[in-house]
Amino acid sequence: MWSAIKSAFTGDSERRVAPRVAAIGTVTIDSTQFTLENWSLSGILISGHDGRLIKGQKFKMTVDVRDEGRAIIFTAEAVVVRVAGDKLAAQFYHIDKLKKKAIAEYFALKTGHR
Repeated sequence: MWSAIKSAFTGDSERRVAPRVAAIGTVTIDSTQFTLENWSLSGILISGHDGRLIKGQKFKMTVDVRDEGRAIIFTAEAVVVRVAGDKLAAQFYHIDKLKKKAIAEYFALKTGHR
């Protein structure tokens, strides 16, 4: 995880450390909902960002993903790694252990990586 955060801050060309999955869902930050574009075990990409967060800023969020009749809802702490237009990419740095396990199982099924 730290190598991903380091590469995001240093501008290394490969920022992704985990496969991304397109998603239908929302991310709530300070009671404002944003559209979830995609996510991975390591972070999220949202659209509709209004400039309230800047690169390097830490924040708390609630992620609500809907996929094939399944709902995955969890809170997380993250750090902004990239802002471009109305898109914001953030790297998770704290997720509850039990939720993290459920999320890992979800990605193992979606990406075929176990």
